[in-house]
Formats: sequence, C-alpha cells, structure tokens
Amino acid sequence: MTARSFDPFDPSVVGPWSLGDGTRGALLLHGFAGTPPELRRLGEHLAGHGWRCVAPTMAGHGTSPEDLSRTTWRDWAASAQAALDELAGSCERVAVAGQSMGGTMALHLAAGDARIEAVATLAAPLRLKDWRIRLLPVAHHLVRWHESDADDIDLYLPEAIAELHSYGRRATRSILELDRMLRTVRGEVAMVRQPVLVLHGDRDRTIDPGNADEITRRLVSSVEVELHRYPRSGHGMSVDVDREEINARVLDWFDRHVPATAVADREATAAG
Repeated sequence: MTARSFDPFDPSVVGPWSLGDGTRGALLLHGFAGTPPELRRLGEHLAGHGWRCVAPTMAGHGTSPEDLSRTTWRDWAASAQAALDELAGSCERVAVAGQSMGGTMALHLAAGDARIEAVATLAAPLRLKDWRIRLLPVAHHLVRWHESDADDIDLYLPEAIAELHSYGRRATRSILELDRMLRTVRGEVAMVRQPVLVLHGDRDRTIDPGNADEITRRLVSSVEVELHRYPRSGHGMSVDVDREEINARVLDWFDRHVPATAVADREATAAG
C-alpha cells in the first residue's frame, strides 16, 4: 500500500469516518488529492479525550483522478462546509483542523463561519513553490496530467507512508484549481478571528515550510496565534515521527480554546 496510488481506491479503506461522542465537535480535513485516513490518528486521539470527530471526503477525492478533474475548489469547499454544518448541528461547539490543503480549507471556513472556535493547520500552503505554477492557465490545455514521483518520500518514518492514500496522477486543471484556492485564501486569512495553531515540518518537500511563517504574519485579526516547527517531520506530519506530540498539541489547543466546561458554565449562569 503506497501513499500515491495509480489504481482505483478501495472505498472501504479511504472513505469518510467519524469517531467519539460529546458536545464538542472537531472537523478534520484531508489534503489535496488525499483522503480521510491521513488524519485518523489525530481523530482517535481527540475522540479519546471527549471530542466527536468527523473526517469527510471532499468532492472529487477518494475515487479517481478523473473525478477530481471534474471539480473546482469551490466544490471542495462546499463539501467541507456541508460537513461542518452537519457537525455543528449535532454539537454545541466546533473546531477545525486540516492537513496540507485541508489546513488551508480550515482557514477558508474560519474566515466566513463564526461557529468555528479554534483552528489547527498542519503543513498548510498559501503558495505552491514550483515556478511552473504560473504557466498553468495556458499549460493545462496542453499537458493534462502530472504524475508524482512515488519514490520521493520526505517522511522521517518512510514506513508511515502506508497510512497515506492519495492520487498518484493529478490533472493539471486540478492543480490550477488548487492554486486559485490558495490565491483566494491568502486574501481571507486576515479575516480569521479565531485562535489558530500553525504546525509545519522542516523536512517538507511538497509545501515550503515558509508558508507557516506567511500564515502567521497574515493572521492579523486572530485572537491568538501559535507557530511550531518540527525539524524531523515531512509533509504528511500527521503520520510522521512527531505525530504523538502533534496530536497532544492539537488537543491542548482545542481544549484550551473550546473547553468542555464552557457550555455547562453558561447554562448554570443562566439558570442562576
């Protein structure tokens, strides 16, 4: 089982999942061309400490590269928003975490939805580092597909790649949609008021770790921002060597800003 698949996915492996119960909900968003299992470890940790965790499959993901090529980033955002709406309907309070593009999507949702009370991003991009990106508006008509290098693994624990499942072939049109999303979110980050935890691995060869610094600089309206870099972690940091510390840090951040006692305290005050 590899991180980048050139074969159809097994729906039983890469499908959406939910864990836990309680009045607090955590929406966990996968990355571009990725799938919900990449955040399973984080979800298990949060669920074990009283959080209801939901990891949806965003539009075009978890099926085939052709399906992804037929969607836009607005479709991805709409499916993430629908999952948030459903979670918020069953929980008193919600937080959002995402890896890679999922972290950028978490910022997008937070900029427009005050129900979100805390955010955590893992290896989230605001820019793609490849200079060829600027050629995509024309190039995607000429070169339809890009195949990733299955041997290019930046994880400190290479065996952890078995926990990641993403398309090995991505339409250049889909990469262009990702770039359009990042351009939009760069302009939205200043509207995010929620506390934001920014995490990034220094071994990341997919998304320049400097993106974490840019996110932090642009969060001018956030009530609290915390940045942590992990020298040993690669791009899929949710499954890499620092995963336990990352899980604990996200849990602490969510517990600190979305405490379980807050709802009960408000109800007690109202009754008194």
